[in-house]
Amino acid sequence: MTLTLLIDLDDTLLSNDVNQFLDQYFQDLSNVLSPFVEPDKMMQAMTSAIRAMVTKMDPAGTMEDTFDQSFYPGIGVRKADLLEILDDFYRVRFPRLGSLTVRRPDAIQLIEKSFQHGWQVVIATNPLFPATAIHQRLAWAGLPPEKYPFAWITNYETSHFCKPNPAFYTEILSLVCWPESPVVMVGNDLKADIEPAEAIGLPTYWLCENNQSKEIPNRHPASCQGSFTQLEAWLEWIEQKNHLPDYDTTTAIKATLAATPAALSTLMTQLSGVQWNQRPIKNEWSITEIICHLRDVDREVNIQRIQTVLDGSNPFIPGAVTDPWVKERNYASECGSEALIDFMNIRTEILHLLDSMDPEDWQKPARHAIFGPTHLKELANFIATHDRAHIKQVWQTLQMVITET
Repeated sequence: MTLTLLIDLDDTLLSNDVNQFLDQYFQDLSNVLSPFVEPDKMMQAMTSAIRAMVTKMDPAGTMEDTFDQSFYPGIGVRKADLLEILDDFYRVRFPRLGSLTVRRPDAIQLIEKSFQHGWQVVIATNPLFPATAIHQRLAWAGLPPEKYPFAWITNYETSHFCKPNPAFYTEILSLVCWPESPVVMVGNDLKADIEPAEAIGLPTYWLCENNQSKEIPNRHPASCQGSFTQLEAWLEWIEQKNHLPDYDTTTAIKATLAATPAALSTLMTQLSGVQWNQRPIKNEWSITEIICHLRDVDREVNIQRIQTVLDGSNPFIPGAVTDPWVKERNYASECGSEALIDFMNIRTEILHLLDSMDPEDWQKPARHAIFGPTHLKELANFIATHDRAHIKQVWQTLQMVITET
């Protein structure tokens, strides 16, 4: 795989007046739910639920969980009582909204050429809709998932963050095994598609039809903007120059740390009970052992190091040998799903600690037993690098365990 293309859907692959589309969508949904809730009350609950999804920062819980916790109490109706009605809505009424959109032949051509190049393609749409709605919109665009082997399609059932949170992008990268080749983002929205992707180190292509938008300063040096006409050539140039992402900004570090437990939660949905503790080969760690390792390193090493640097004056940071804990602590006897919850909790505590810091705190110095003079940003980057290595290990283990079973 030589390049990974993350690409937006609405007004990128599919021409769609979003305001008109949402107005009709909400009106149709209000009509369907009118026997249960007044339209004004429904819209108030919907607005609050969308706000909750857009502002969500912690890795625990999917977009669907966040929506459910806000919307259904807001309308005073249980989700279980509406499931059949909502399923019917997305099966019968939602498809009619396709008439409000326009297919883009240039977008279809771009995706088809991307697969011909052997590139990995991810549909990076804002995950505010269930998968069925997103798949239908892809079909309206002439890009049905049954025909095109997309590596990932974001949706509210599996995503834990949405745009413009940079963790939306690092979660995608975790779910496609942190490619070691060029990764780019293509989209039409500067604030949602371009700026957060560039903040984590990705070059981007800002889709500006007819070059209507002015040049924006301080963008990634490999980034570009224009129409679909120039896009393929830019992608080929990125691949040829082997422009690799650089994930060492503070934004990228925090987004990576947030994405790891979120992506693990999604990846673990593939596992049956016995697969949690199944080793791919002798002496290799099981999924449970990997997660217990991540949990204990966070709990007994990482958070203490961060706090020590914040509280001290160029403190000494001892080395930590943690791999032996797998056998010493008998991780294989633990419950993997419970360990994942514990990891989620301690990682969230670390994220809150980092969010509470002043910008200059990232440069606070320390002396590491192995790496010598360092600073807090570098120590946090060690955690992010460690995360990426174990996400890849999880991917390899899942492939072997699921295939064998």
